[in-house]
Amino acid sequence: MFQKLFDRQLSGRVWIPVVSALVVASAVLLGVVVFRPSKSNADASAIVGTTDSLRQPVHWHADFAVFVNGERFDFDKPEFISKEGEENNPWVHIHEPRPTVVHVHREQTTWDEFMRSLGFELTDSKLSLPDGRVFETGGEASLKFYVNGVRVDTIMFESISDLSQVLISFGPESDSEVRETQIPMVTDQACIPSELCLDRVPAVPEPEPCTKSSGSCTG
Repeated sequence: MFQKLFDRQLSGRVWIPVVSALVVASAVLLGVVVFRPSKSNADASAIVGTTDSLRQPVHWHADFAVFVNGERFDFDKPEFISKEGEENNPWVHIHEPRPTVVHVHREQTTWDEFMRSLGFELTDSKLSLPDGRVFETGGEASLKFYVNGVRVDTIMFESISDLSQVLISFGPESDSEVRETQIPMVTDQACIPSELCLDRVPAVPEPEPCTKSSGSCTG
């Protein structure tokens, strides 16, 4: 009888500290969660719902072209050209004097993100222009994509890589016709602001504010 009582008391003595420790730990954890200093709404919005803070800074450039029914779209217009500090999108944009070169300042930036910043909408089969015109695959016309001369099914979520050349083409042209008449029209000037072809960098400074060594427009 005494042995059973002793065992019961001992059991209680063992469990009471354990339970107490768990209660204290829970209270501390709750205090950390509830009472820790919170960030401002602006700081929170910069973290919640966006991945910009996880995308590493880069400074890449890529050439691109858009053709609609055989006509090359002109991006050399004020609504598409970004000025330093007034970019359409701080992470991806185009500058003078090369409206056919995309400037990328965050890794994992997609062509969809870039095109949307200029007022375009792009899916696997539909291209919507900023003026409201819509071109969709059907009949004899189709939407086609080429990356570095290779035809691909889509570029919506394709990350823009350094020195890549991308063509977006809508129209009745066959694959061979696009390769013959449009792909050669995609410029190869991305290496100039990337400063990877120094022999092609103009001796006279250009208005380009966003080159590798400019120390500006770094995102």
